[in-house]
Amino acid sequence: MNKIQVLDEKTASKIAAGEVIERPSGVLKELLENAVDAGATSLRIDIEGAGKELIRINDNGCGMDEADLQNSVLRHATSKIKSFEDLEHLQTFGFRGEALYSVAAVSRMTLTSCNGTGSGNRLEIQAGQVVSKSPAPAIKGTTVEIRDLFFNTPARLKFLKSDSYERACLFKVVEESALANLSVAYHVHINGREVYNLPAQQGPFVQAVTQRANAILGEEVAESLRYKSFDEKQLHLFITPPDKLVTVRDMQYVFVNGRPIDSKTIQQAIYKAYQNLRPKDRHPAFIVYLTLPPGDFDVNIHPQKRDIRFVDESHVFAFIMQAAQQILSEQARPVEVRETSVSLPPVAQEAAERLLSAVSPKQAAETWHHPWEEKSTFELRETAEPAQIAGFGAETFQVAEERPLLNPQPGSSTPVAAPLPEDSPAWFAGPYHYLGQLQKTYLVFENPLGLVLIDQHAAQERVLFEHYLDAFDKRDIKVQKLLFPLHVDLPPSNAQTLLSWKEWLKTAGFEIESFSARTILVHTRPHMIRFQEDDLKEFIVSLAQLVGDPAKSTDELKRKMVAMLACKKAIKAHDQISAAEAEGLLENMKKCKDGMHCPHGRPCVAQLQMKDIGKLFGR
Repeated sequence: MNKIQVLDEKTASKIAAGEVIERPSGVLKELLENAVDAGATSLRIDIEGAGKELIRINDNGCGMDEADLQNSVLRHATSKIKSFEDLEHLQTFGFRGEALYSVAAVSRMTLTSCNGTGSGNRLEIQAGQVVSKSPAPAIKGTTVEIRDLFFNTPARLKFLKSDSYERACLFKVVEESALANLSVAYHVHINGREVYNLPAQQGPFVQAVTQRANAILGEEVAESLRYKSFDEKQLHLFITPPDKLVTVRDMQYVFVNGRPIDSKTIQQAIYKAYQNLRPKDRHPAFIVYLTLPPGDFDVNIHPQKRDIRFVDESHVFAFIMQAAQQILSEQARPVEVRETSVSLPPVAQEAAERLLSAVSPKQAAETWHHPWEEKSTFELRETAEPAQIAGFGAETFQVAEERPLLNPQPGSSTPVAAPLPEDSPAWFAGPYHYLGQLQKTYLVFENPLGLVLIDQHAAQERVLFEHYLDAFDKRDIKVQKLLFPLHVDLPPSNAQTLLSWKEWLKTAGFEIESFSARTILVHTRPHMIRFQEDDLKEFIVSLAQLVGDPAKSTDELKRKMVAMLACKKAIKAHDQISAAEAEGLLENMKKCKDGMHCPHGRPCVAQLQMKDIGKLFGR
């Protein structure tokens, strides 16, 4: 018996469908592209059962006559190319005749179309076989109705995720299509409920993008976008400044000739532009529009046409990076330096002032504030070697390290080892005497070694982080029921993603439910986190961006969520605190497993040695 067999048409068609369609969102993407290629200016989209029960798209495009309608579901049938050479000049979204053919092979499909002359026509197809032909109303345009997706391939259904996640993927496809096709109106209904009503944008390009981004990314992100156009490659670039970065990568859109694509080249180029401006756990939101000759890139390296390859990858990388850098440099502003409000002994005051003056204006200008990790006018970094600051010796100012406790020996200026209290961590070189606040950002203490600076925001972040994480691990989170449910508006894709984590979030103290496709109701919060209403809303919006794919590790998510909670609730730089609060914070740091670092890894404590203070005065 021969080992190599020619597959029958039925089996081959199902395999072809698998190449194009992984989940309901893949069907929606193909159908939206066909509608836009047909010249539609208005789309009505209805979805039921997360796309498994129904996906229906009605467009007002050019429509098809009877012959074209019948040919549209044949394999390799297309109106977009006639020969292989046409691929180099293709201006439409696709050319394969695989979309309708492949979808029809794994669903029950109804096609209704009219080109505006004569009556319309309807086809009913089941598992790839035409089962009915009939006339239809003479309404110009096309309606594609997909029911019971994957009904004949049950194995495919097993690989789909929760309905919330699949709906989030469907919303993402609509959002990408709406940002790509600004002049097309989108009316989207899920289970009979309106999710999006996006009118066609006819105004100036930047205004049109901003309006769409407001509905899709949210007002805060959309209004923060900075824009610049470039003649080369007809680039239109919208990016967020470093102080408006977000917690996830899913607010990044790249369009080449109107097609939403994934491009590591473009993504990495933009990240390169943010080098030294971006904390590792924050990401830029951006929208990139490029218009290129079809021969300058290949979109057919992947069956779903998401990935593309540029003819000159290195040139595209350099061009995008320089464009982003130009926008960021134009938006750069020096950080405001506030007046010092601190009561220090004369020697300590002089040392602190010299320390601040050692930081150049250029360093201050390049240091950014952002709403998640407040930064002062200079930043201390923990390194393998003692940190050096201009004007001081190599060990003048360094991050506190785990080392034996040192105390000065009476009659000697040389610190010597002293017994460490049993309940004190190695870094705790007490006793400490509180002196005041520096720039309302650092708490200044005196200890036997000299001066100690504590970053008040980073320190309280660590205390809150460990307190909440301990309660989470012990399943001992006390819950506060809100008197009235909190309404939080989100982009529909984010709302659905957040709902896919509903049960897990309940264990974290947040009980949520859907109020509408765009609105989440919050019924409870952890008792220990006393947010004001606006702060709680802001946290839920950020949480919706953070959670992402429900397949990710819950341990990873738990740590990130708790760190975000701690960061949101912690006192900020430039907040005034009392001496009792400062001393209480130090005592709480002492009880932490790692009192030297905030949850993001930045140092909390730094020590200025007495011997180095003496050097400032020539001693």
